[in-house]
Amino acid sequence: MAMGVTILLERALPGAKSSVRGHIERGERMAKAITDRFGICEPRQWQAKHLRWVLERWTSGLSASSRYDYWRTVRAMASALGHWPDWAPHLRGAWQRNGQGGRPAKLAQPKRKAVTVKR
Repeated sequence: MAMGVTILLERALPGAKSSVRGHIERGERMAKAITDRFGICEPRQWQAKHLRWVLERWTSGLSASSRYDYWRTVRAMASALGHWPDWAPHLRGAWQRNGQGGRPAKLAQPKRKAVTVKR
C-alpha cells in the first residue's frame, strides 16, 4: 500500500531529500487513511474525492500549518498521478494559504522525449 506512494513520490518530486521525505511520510499516512476509509490500496486508483476527504475530514483536527502541509502533499500526489490541473478546483479549501505569495511549487513534470536535430 504505502510502497506505491513512496515509489510514486520519489520518482516524481524534485527538490531536497528532506522535502521529498516529508511528502512521502504524509503520503503514507494519507494512504493508510484512504485504505481504512475506502478500501483502496493503490494510489493510482485514487480520485479527487478521496484526496478531498483527506483534506476536509481526516485533517480537520490538525493545525492550519499541518493542514497546509497535507494540501501540499495532495497537490504533489495529484501532479505525480498526472491529474493536477484537472483536480485543482476540487481540492481548494480552507487548508490553502491564499494570497500568501511565495515561490511556485515544484511539481512533477511530464517526461519529455528527446528531440533530435537532423543536419
